[in-house]
Amino acid sequence: MEHPEQPSQVQLNARNLRGVAHPLRVRILTVLRTEGPATATTLARRLDQNTGATSYHLRQLAEYGFIVEAPSRGGRRERWWQAAHVNTVVPDDSVLAGGEGLGVAYLQALGRVWSDAMTTAIEETASLSPEWREAQDFGDYVLTLTPAEAKELSADLHRLLRRRNSSPQPAGSPLPEGAARVAFQFQLFPTGVDRPISHPSDPE
Repeated sequence: MEHPEQPSQVQLNARNLRGVAHPLRVRILTVLRTEGPATATTLARRLDQNTGATSYHLRQLAEYGFIVEAPSRGGRRERWWQAAHVNTVVPDDSVLAGGEGLGVAYLQALGRVWSDAMTTAIEETASLSPEWREAQDFGDYVLTLTPAEAKELSADLHRLLRRRNSSPQPAGSPLPEGAARVAFQFQLFPTGVDRPISHPSDPE
């Protein structure tokens, strides 16, 4: 059965956060979005997991609407899965501050996955071609900004990245000669002793 074109994004809320606030589910969803449909077995090999673990987390992602069944490949009976959306919208403040800490757990899962991706990239730098070693970049800027200026900077970066990604390659499609899928990570947050902390008002 063919599935309609993926919606561009999914908005996280108090319910569906339960389905994705886990590092392995974030990794599975990332692979399905970037590399195309896969089975529990192929994902287990790709992510160095056992098939039981990937099967369980695929069922959870499906239950909460993040993935759907994909058409079978070559008559094989094993279930194939594909992402239901192109990307995920991080929850707003009300969801992050909601019950059970699921919003923070999701952000922690993202942090672990992104950190692992950067560590892997660093470890594999020596094996890159000279062209890609020169193109790869790691940077860290410390700026002095107000909250409004920080939001403006973040919006500018998102606009630039959307322009560069105006015609994205479908997941799993062949890439142009010499091209590679590139991960661009950025995090913007107050640091150190300057970090503003909000304290609840003292009870009257």
